Amino acid sequence: MNLDRFIGLPYCPRRMDCADLAMLVQRELFGKAVLLPGKRPRPLTPQEQDAAIHEFRDELGYRVEQPQDGDAVLMREPGAERAGHIGTFFFINYAPHVLHTASWMQGGSTLHRLQDLSGLGLTIEGYYRWK
Repeated sequence: MNLDRFIGLPYCPRRMDCADLAMLVQRELFGKAVLLPGKRPRPLTPQEQDAAIHEFRDELGYRVEQPQDGDAVLMREPGAERAGHIGTFFFINYAPHVLHTASWMQGGSTLHRLQDLSGLGLTIEGYYRWK
């Protein structure tokens, strides 16, 4: 699966945050119309975003222990109390990866090996299969 077109998309709080990237990937690669919580115009405060994702996660998907390509990865950003950051899981070159974007990362959307996320201050809350 070629993810090149999704890497390097510039972060924009009104048009391309982590939720927008997750919805775009689901639509273009997996044919799913996913609508995540949150109201435009964005940005929500980080606490509001965390609360919205926490509140709606079980409506949008169900928790899985063994993620597959396209599953959501919910993460806690540095200093956050709850998971408010979302990425998409991919197994590439014999290693698990997460495609995501965040305001505090430079360069926009990126693909990180799962094992490298903790070095970025991200903590995985869980993996979710879209309903």
